Amino acid sequence: FIVAVFYNGRQWEAAARLDFLWRLQAQQEVEDMRELREHNECLLHNILPVHVAQHFLERSKNDEELYSQSYEEVGVMFASIAGFNEYFEQKEIKHEGVDCLRLLNEIIAGFDELLEESYFHCVEKIKTIGSCYMAASGLAPNKQGSVDEWNHLSELVLFALAMQEVLKEINKN
Repeated sequence: FIVAVFYNGRQWEAAARLDFLWRLQAQQEVEDMRELREHNECLLHNILPVHVAQHFLERSKNDEELYSQSYEEVGVMFASIAGFNEYFEQKEIKHEGVDCLRLLNEIIAGFDELLEESYFHCVEKIKTIGSCYMAASGLAPNKQGSVDEWNHLSELVLFALAMQEVLKEINKN
């Protein structure tokens, strides 16, 4: 009888230890999933305008669903660095292409930093295509039909002028 009680106690202890380890593993996996979700949401907010990211995050979606929204007053800006491709090709021949890409990255990062300023809250970066930077304004659905519906265009113009200032600063260095 004592052997059976001892054996039962060992089994209970082993089960308790396994239960503890499984709970610990489950907690870690939940924490990992939470971190991954936050990371994915951050990426989504980096890639998409805020209202579009919220559209996809707030409700369950069909994987095939697309998002489209019609706007009446929008501004679109393309800013390209003239002659950059030729400059890159020359640098690539001299095996200095990496430095050229670092410069392009510094320029684009400088433009992106401008968008973090509260003054340019109506301007959204759409994408970069090589050395071309595409931005738009007037994409806020809650601003349509308001009295200041055209102010976003002046913000876009001021953003373009601020981009020139960023380039001047980079050229000084």
